[in-house]
Amino acid sequence: MANISPDVGYVREQYNAGKSKNDALNIQYNNKQFQDGDELKRGDTQTEPKVQINVDADSENSHFTLVMIDPDAPQRGNERAGPWLHWIQAGFVGNDIKSGKTLADYQGPAPPSGTGPHQYVFLLYKSDTPTSQHGGSIAVSDSGKRQKYQLKKLEQDLHLQLVAATSYTVIG
Repeated sequence: MANISPDVGYVREQYNAGKSKNDALNIQYNNKQFQDGDELKRGDTQTEPKVQINVDADSENSHFTLVMIDPDAPQRGNERAGPWLHWIQAGFVGNDIKSGKTLADYQGPAPPSGTGPHQYVFLLYKSDTPTSQHGGSIAVSDSGKRQKYQLKKLEQDLHLQLVAATSYTVIG
């Protein structure tokens, strides 16, 4: 068995900690909202989703960060490349995610054929400070920065507190 990053387990722990508050996070593809745990088709998830935040927060002092990540790369049970980063929008206020900074460009799910289910986890975080300059955005083609993504380091660097989580599955 290949070396599996402890970050895979950490992503799952964060998802489990935040999923009880998944009603705080409304994510839609093609104007269709999914429910936590739904199975979606790969083709329906290739464009950046519409996101609505339903959280009571001090609008001037609460900045949000949204992370989309796949802990099952390249295959559940053999997550040697996981967690795989798919998207980060950081430092936005309220529902205006475009007011923040893109730290990782949106990369739609692309589980390899025959690899079974892949869980795509959305984690919503809050911070009392705006996002600092955290480097440039990670390009879709930059697999070296997307594989084995260190979520805990991002949380520490940006002083993030988990607010909510949700996920869907795409079959590879």
